[in-house]
Amino acid sequence: MPINTGVLSPSEKERLCALYTYDILDTPVEKSFDNLARLAAQVFNIPIVLITFLDKDRQWVKSSIGADVKELSREQSFCEYTIQGDTVFEVRDALLDYRFVNHPSVSSAPHIRYYAGAPLIDDHGYALGTICLFDLFPRELNDSQKDILKSIAGEVVVHLLLRRKDEQIRSSVSRCQELLDITGVSPEIHCILDHRGKVLFVNEAVTRLLGYTVPEAMELGLLDVCYPEDIPGVLKSIEQGLQNKDKELHIDFRVIGRDEVVRWISWSLVSKNRRWYTYGRDITANKKVESDLMKLSFVASKVNNAVVINDADNHVTWVNAAFEKITGFSLEDVRGKRLGDMIIGPNTDLELIDEVRRLTKQRQSFTIDMLAYRKDKKEIWISVYNTVVLDERGNVDLEVEIIIDITDKKRAEEELQVLSMVASKTNTGVNIQDNEGITTWVNQSLEKLTGYRKEELYGHHLGNILSPNFYDQELISTSRDKSKNNQSYTIEVLAEKKDGSTVWLSVSNTPIINSKGKVERQIDLISDITQRKQVEKEMIEAKEQALKLSEAKEMFLSVMSHEIRTPLNAVIGMTHLLLDNDPKISQIDDLNILKFSGENLLHIINDILDFTKMETGKMELEVFPFNLKTLANDIINSLQVNVKKKGNQLNLVFDPLIPTMISGDKNRLYQVLMNFLGNAIKFTENGQVQLKLTLNGETEEHSIIRFEIVDNGIGIPKDKQNYIFETFTQAKTDISRKYGGTGLGLAITKKLLQMFNSDIIVDSTEGEGTTFSFEIAFSKTAELSASPGNNTEMSVFVGKKILVVDDNEINILIAKRILSKWGLEIESAVNGYEAIEKIMTESYDLIFMDIKMAGIDGFETTGIIRDISGAYYKNVPIIALTASTLKNDHYKFKECGMNGHVLKPFNPEEIKRLLSGFLSKEK
Repeated sequence: MPINTGVLSPSEKERLCALYTYDILDTPVEKSFDNLARLAAQVFNIPIVLITFLDKDRQWVKSSIGADVKELSREQSFCEYTIQGDTVFEVRDALLDYRFVNHPSVSSAPHIRYYAGAPLIDDHGYALGTICLFDLFPRELNDSQKDILKSIAGEVVVHLLLRRKDEQIRSSVSRCQELLDITGVSPEIHCILDHRGKVLFVNEAVTRLLGYTVPEAMELGLLDVCYPEDIPGVLKSIEQGLQNKDKELHIDFRVIGRDEVVRWISWSLVSKNRRWYTYGRDITANKKVESDLMKLSFVASKVNNAVVINDADNHVTWVNAAFEKITGFSLEDVRGKRLGDMIIGPNTDLELIDEVRRLTKQRQSFTIDMLAYRKDKKEIWISVYNTVVLDERGNVDLEVEIIIDITDKKRAEEELQVLSMVASKTNTGVNIQDNEGITTWVNQSLEKLTGYRKEELYGHHLGNILSPNFYDQELISTSRDKSKNNQSYTIEVLAEKKDGSTVWLSVSNTPIINSKGKVERQIDLISDITQRKQVEKEMIEAKEQALKLSEAKEMFLSVMSHEIRTPLNAVIGMTHLLLDNDPKISQIDDLNILKFSGENLLHIINDILDFTKMETGKMELEVFPFNLKTLANDIINSLQVNVKKKGNQLNLVFDPLIPTMISGDKNRLYQVLMNFLGNAIKFTENGQVQLKLTLNGETEEHSIIRFEIVDNGIGIPKDKQNYIFETFTQAKTDISRKYGGTGLGLAITKKLLQMFNSDIIVDSTEGEGTTFSFEIAFSKTAELSASPGNNTEMSVFVGKKILVVDDNEINILIAKRILSKWGLEIESAVNGYEAIEKIMTESYDLIFMDIKMAGIDGFETTGIIRDISGAYYKNVPIIALTASTLKNDHYKFKECGMNGHVLKPFNPEEIKRLLSGFLSKEK
């Protein structure tokens, strides 16, 4: 026996570290490991099978068949020898082996005579434990049996890896969910809309701002709460954004809360993957400010200075009464025209006009004194103060021009004083500086915003006081240089109030230029944007976490589909083989139980994966021609065994007016009908079940088919008829215990029918029976004379050569045993490179290609084959063997040149029909 010196070798330390990362020791019994141990016991017909992991001083048993043992000392362990190598360690007769002849389990009960163990080697090469076989009689495994034992050991490692990945994914999803919950405390409305505007997600802020509960808001569209007068403008903005292929839209419109109070909301919409990620900010207060500004325009209409408002193209949109008094032009005279073209005359400096227009195009404000002409052609000197107002994107929104008759300079100064009074009343902070940027005047709003009194700000650079300790000094310095160069700017800086608290400020600076083109003074409009900055940060974080959550869900779906279906393929496939190989009478019941359990597990897994795909939006309907009557007959025939077990009769009533061929998603319709009929059969004993199909109407393009599933079983109580379509629920608490099932079937069926744009109608009386009915509009299609692939004569298989490419040896073994029985010649390859090498040297009639393989996967391997020159490589049928149900994989099949796919675990009859379809075609 090995001697334990108490000092661990470096390699043993690394092995133990690798073992501990799986967190498997001292964990409860898990069905997946027990299933593999039970499979090994049945495959090798051996009484004792253990799956164990070797800790520092002990051998801990994860799963045991035929023995009640939890752990052993490593010093008395057969498996200590097994983990020293990478192949099967076998003791044919322990009484003849000096190492084990005195072992307690050999010399005394249970008197072990035979041992065989395969190491559990992870993907880093560490032997974590063993799967081992014990017998009370001497025996010996052949090479094929040893390979099978090694393969089962590999499947144990796969389950171990899957277990660790599952825990990692759950932890990641939990973290993502916690971060996503941050939106629950946001003061802004955050929501996700589909491309039709339906709400998919909304946070609690919708209740605080609009009064709707989250469930109520989920039933509303964006336009459902829009103020009626604003709807045309909103639709136009969205239409223009879509036409321009904008990824981000900003729209302000009024909404009506549940309390009938109208509020202004500023919406930002980001388009991604046919969804709108949206957040809305209450700007009712801002709109009030705009209303106040409108009132200020009324004040401006009463002042003696002329006020002109131009649009972004420099066309006049509004003038006040003083403008007409000074120039003689009315609003009707100048509306829609350029003011400069109206007031010029023989002695006007046209170069000055060109210069100010150039400044306007460069988004620069200006001040000029110029000689102009009234409407009556009299000359007048005016001083024009032009202010360019920029929108949130920095583009010119409008221009405001104040025109003063500078004949009387004092009068102009008095009018300027009036305007300063108006500025002092606005909620936006105003800072007036000289040409060097030194503050000369501030309004009360700026004092309130910063906490500094005006006396503390006069004579200083405002930026030096508010931002002395932040990294925005370079930005402030660059902005000052722009002002000196007659350029306006808008910046966002982090500032510090007098009390030490921080605040984000938006500063819009406009330099005022004199007649010589020099900066005379500067005007800053300053707003508090702290709340907006916080919301932007939270929105970005929420979007990032939402994307990570979506990726995590998709990865979980992919891993679950592949990793669960792969071992199930081995379990179900091996069960089929064992049943076909003349098992002992005593084994038939056990094998049928194993087959039923495997298929029932597959059904549950399919339900969960289908439900997950629908919940994550990964499922889409396919449209292909098919024969509805053939489908219905196949379904009825496939259910007859279950029908007879329950003592029922199952009948099909098919309307002869239904077209022979229609187009739609045959597989999803099959799933819907099987769910309904399966339920009807399950809940009916010694009764009648009927599937009735009727042509209920036709259009030029569609045939409307009505489906009815009628039974006289246990029925559904009236108060439970809506409840049964919820997930993981059934009509009564004892239904699952008595009849079985996950409670997902009808929930999935309802979601599938919603994808068909159909609703379920339930008519049921408890104790008398149930009728489920629905209608689906199928596209019409041309009649087909025959459907390929129906020839199932075994003669078409004789002499045909098939290549099976799969890195799972159990899958290859099962495929060889099934296909060889039909007269096919089977060869195999364990990876893409070996497959390409064999295809280059031999000719095959068809290739089965696994998708997920180490090295180059099935997609890459198929693409390489199709790129080889020659008709054989272009045309040889290649069928995908896949455990994945993701729609992206289905698109890849055709793109890489595959001719079809078979989903694992596959049914032998399904494989036979597929092979018949391809091998019976004339070459």
